[in-house]
Amino acid sequence: MFYFSTIEGRKVLKSDLLVGIEHFFTTRDICIFSKEMDMSDNKAIVENYLGQKMATNQPVHSAHVEIVEDGKLFYPKTDGLFIHQGQAAFLNFGDCVPIIVYGGGIGGIIHAGWRGTVQKIIKVAVEKFVNDYRVQPQEIKAVIGPAICSKCYEVGKDVYEQLLDTVFNHSCGFYQENGKYFVGLKDINKQQLLECGVEQIDVCSYCTACGEKLFYSYRFEKTGYRHSAVLKL
Repeated sequence: MFYFSTIEGRKVLKSDLLVGIEHFFTTRDICIFSKEMDMSDNKAIVENYLGQKMATNQPVHSAHVEIVEDGKLFYPKTDGLFIHQGQAAFLNFGDCVPIIVYGGGIGGIIHAGWRGTVQKIIKVAVEKFVNDYRVQPQEIKAVIGPAICSKCYEVGKDVYEQLLDTVFNHSCGFYQENGKYFVGLKDINKQQLLECGVEQIDVCSYCTACGEKLFYSYRFEKTGYRHSAVLKL
């Protein structure tokens, strides 16, 4: 279940599935990345709160995942970062799906837009847990954060069909109306996780495009501001 907490009075979103693990999704109250303004003051607030410098990435809508090295804080052309104890990371999102994964003392943040979802980036992450760290899918906890919902996310037929091919169960995440195609990337990524054997999953109900406008939506606002997923171990 998701709940709100604060950092210096600024609202952030957490999941009780990761109780005891420092993690959160930023809201408009404390943006730490923007293409329009310098957010270094807000980033400093978060890093002071964590007591740790954060690594980050340059997203390219791939299925490439990197392991953070001590002393290296920037990872170009990657859409997922794995961290170990004593490390922290953040990834930024406009409407794409933020997924925080944790198991066996190892954690990661995944950026899953429709291209990354087609490439099954979350499956890549699960396989990294299994192959690199000997953590089994049943031990992994996955928290799917705020992202655009299926009612707001219209796609072309070609994208719809590519996403259909990524899962066996099509009961959630796919919707057609009046010849238009809609997808719920949160639901599709959850189904990919389930089909990988991950059972412990918490899915955020908030949409970045509609509702309370707690987060940023690139699709509907054309903004350079982003909300972020943050993890520290």
